[in-house]
Amino acid sequence: MTLPHSAVLFLRHTTSTPDTMKIRMVTPGGTVEFDIRVMKSQQYTLEEIFWKSLLLLIPFHIFSHEAHFEEYEKDTAKLRTLQEEYGQINNKLEELLHHGAISEYTRCTIIDMSNKVLEHIAVKYNSVKEGVKAVMGGKILEYEAKTIKREGLKEGLKEGIEQGEDRLSQLIARLMEDKRPQDVVRATQDKLYRNKLYEEYLIDQ
Repeated sequence: MTLPHSAVLFLRHTTSTPDTMKIRMVTPGGTVEFDIRVMKSQQYTLEEIFWKSLLLLIPFHIFSHEAHFEEYEKDTAKLRTLQEEYGQINNKLEELLHHGAISEYTRCTIIDMSNKVLEHIAVKYNSVKEGVKAVMGGKILEYEAKTIKREGLKEGLKEGIEQGEDRLSQLIARLMEDKRPQDVVRATQDKLYRNKLYEEYLIDQ
């Protein structure tokens, strides 16, 4: 049996956060222990995120600015710098869409998830929330709906997508409230674990 390469992703980290962690597996033949890499999302620049196709990290990029929210709230020049950074994200996503690297649905999902994470992490900073959301696109879901309709998707499929997004949004909100950001990332990647969390939080279909 070949084990997959594993890693742990930290959305937040401190100077005491290790660079590696250990997995210990107890088997009938004995105990096996090996190191796994620790990934720290705040250390990835926007250039690295797009160069390495780590688009999953974009909704959580705002964590790298969390310590400066109070400054952005009081200083319009600094807030404008943050908006310009998110303008770059929007432009890069547009480029990927134009070259066929991502679909319109993927672009819309990334932006929608970014806005949802922003809503929870910057709940006390209205200027930060509204400033970033203005750049990322307030009418994104309306545009997505028009795109889906234009592509001729059936109504039942569209409703299923909307219901799935609503369930995931509820789950992310609950996890962020309970300070479980690592589970947010895992829930977006692991369907079985996501279903387990739905059961844990009693989020029905």
